[in-house]
Amino acid sequence: MRGRPVLLPALVGAAGALTAGVTAVVYATFSARVMPALARLPDAVGIERMQAFNRTAVQPPFMVCFFGAAAAGAYLLVRLLRSERTPADLLLAAGGALYLGGFALTVVVNVPLNDRLASVATRSPEAVALWQAYLGEWTRANTVRGVLSALATAALLAGTVGVLRHDP
Repeated sequence: MRGRPVLLPALVGAAGALTAGVTAVVYATFSARVMPALARLPDAVGIERMQAFNRTAVQPPFMVCFFGAAAAGAYLLVRLLRSERTPADLLLAAGGALYLGGFALTVVVNVPLNDRLASVATRSPEAVALWQAYLGEWTRANTVRGVLSALATAALLAGTVGVLRHDP
């Protein structure tokens, strides 16, 4: 392993861990605190607040973390296919794969649910039924992506430490 370049994978692993960790905290906060609070509000108010959250979520600070961790994960997976497969490399790639699993869940479940909620008039008859289903579906998927992001963070940190410890 001597002489093997470690700076780039270590930097990508650390950046991925940081951005996945921030994302995990955001997801956990929503599942544990925000969604239960919204569920206690009158339906129309809960819908309006969630619609507002969804409109403001697409801001640079969160998007840097959300897409940054995905880019790091993709790089680390591709790197695994092209390099040695040390335990540290496997941990980095596993962290990338875990995060990308949550990223895919966002695209397949959470975003379509958000789009449906955005299209409903908050005081319409169909809004209440949609909101009640949304609360459960969105929160379950969000919790899973939070767990995946937290596991990704741990694997990325462990892989980064492993890469740095095994090279000069």
